[in-house]
Amino acid sequence: MELVTSMSMVLVLVPLILGAEARKGRVLESFEYTAMSCRGHTASITDFGGSGDGKTSNTKAFQDAVNHLSQYASDGGAQLYVPAGQWLTGSFSLTSHFTLYLHKDAVLLASQDMNEWPVLKALPSYGRGRDAAGGRFASLIFGTNLTDVIVTGANGTIDGQGAFWWQSFHKGKLKYTRPYLIEFMYSDNIQISNVTLLNSPSWNVHPVYSSNILVQGITIIAPITSPNTDGINPDSCTNIRIEDSYIVSGDDCIAVKSGWDEYGISFGMPTKQLVIRRLTCISPYSAAIALGSEMSGGIQDVRAQDITAIHTESGVRIKTARGRGGFVKDIYVKGMTLHTMKWVFWMTGTYKAHADNHYDPNALPVIQGINYRDVVADNVSMAARLEGIEGDPFTQICISNVTIGMAPKAKKVPWTCTDVDGITSGVSPRPCELLPDQGPEKLKACDFPAEPLSIDQVLRRNLIGWKFEQWSNLMSTISIFSLSKVSNDGLIWKGNEVGVYSVSSCVKVCSLGSEDVHFWKNIMRRGLVPPRVESFMWQVVLQKLAVKTELVKRGVLGIEDVLCPL
Repeated sequence: MELVTSMSMVLVLVPLILGAEARKGRVLESFEYTAMSCRGHTASITDFGGSGDGKTSNTKAFQDAVNHLSQYASDGGAQLYVPAGQWLTGSFSLTSHFTLYLHKDAVLLASQDMNEWPVLKALPSYGRGRDAAGGRFASLIFGTNLTDVIVTGANGTIDGQGAFWWQSFHKGKLKYTRPYLIEFMYSDNIQISNVTLLNSPSWNVHPVYSSNILVQGITIIAPITSPNTDGINPDSCTNIRIEDSYIVSGDDCIAVKSGWDEYGISFGMPTKQLVIRRLTCISPYSAAIALGSEMSGGIQDVRAQDITAIHTESGVRIKTARGRGGFVKDIYVKGMTLHTMKWVFWMTGTYKAHADNHYDPNALPVIQGINYRDVVADNVSMAARLEGIEGDPFTQICISNVTIGMAPKAKKVPWTCTDVDGITSGVSPRPCELLPDQGPEKLKACDFPAEPLSIDQVLRRNLIGWKFEQWSNLMSTISIFSLSKVSNDGLIWKGNEVGVYSVSSCVKVCSLGSEDVHFWKNIMRRGLVPPRVESFMWQVVLQKLAVKTELVKRGVLGIEDVLCPL
């Protein structure tokens, strides 16, 4: 599956492809639709008895369709098309190398019959359900141990019909935790894009114990008073990208998690390498981005940029407590625009909820390396509420270039700080004494890494599994290569009819962090160099003797226009 940052739409005329048994006595149809990518085999839910009348249960039809199409996993994969209509269904599970595609007027309606929702064991990193001590209902769209799965469409809708579940939750009638709309466990290369999620019974999107996740261009809407309707919750995952999405919810728009108390500590799987960008959030009682509170496996290397929050309780919130253990570190937030907030920044070390009474109160979380910069906010009640843990302060906090316009009835003291340590620069109103301002002569921009994460690459071709790992290793290794410092030098690849490429100044120097290095790596990761040139770079990085000999022949050191035969 290729991760892309812009939608590439094509018009497809696809015959329905079914197995021999399924085709007997059936007239094949064809249908037109715009699709982001094409699998080798495609079918419609109607060919498995599906009915879009909004009343007939389609749980069996969806599962039969997925089960049938799974036979094509090793033969180009399969795509299940959901046409216009209202498709009532309970939980169903997807398969690998599979696309679920929703027509713009297709609506998946979540069944209110609990018999159509299998009960799963509690997540091992949580030890229990969130709503009850027992297990949990499977999500509407579910998958475990999968690879290369896409849930997408022309902005079709998945409606959780959550009011039924919210009422049962408030009345204490649930024996199991409410279902989510989409959940993938122990999976890799997952994409969720161009769909609208409405009225989830609980969390909307929950990738857990998974890697290489792209969530792009989705809309999530739930009443602002609906319980626990978090938007997107990456949980013990690696390499996640969330972008270009709009969320209105009754809880955190994005909540980053990694397990709960002693269960999360024991499971020990952090969430790391997360990119969040171009997010719009409305959540009057919660945060645009929350880190925790279930963070016992650790959270590291989160990069958020271009975030807009309106009528939201806080911009960024870190939630933890004694007994959580774990860590939240290397957090980078840049470019937030906030309107009508209770707090811009909120950190709390006294979050009360625990999985059970067996947590270790001496398991203290490590909160460090928190960087916020380039923030504009208005109509704010209080600039920040930063409360660490006594004897376990939150450290290495940096806040820079922040302008906060206070509301007419704002708190008289805009900052409250306890058990925190760090610096500020160019922040208004003036921060608390525990975060001293560096003054105009020492203006400092808080860190935001220039090097993108591996999930943030736009690849020329499909790279998954070991190929992706090998390519990522190349990107890391060539950090020690840069161009020469000749003022008119540039990285220019020229090819001729015999396949010889000319490279300007292929010189190995230690120059980490230079603009030249970033430029070189960026054009390679974006697929702007020919494959043969990339192959040559592999040889240079691996320092093959034959290549070294060729470079010496051509006087690589200090000589421009080095020939690189491939």
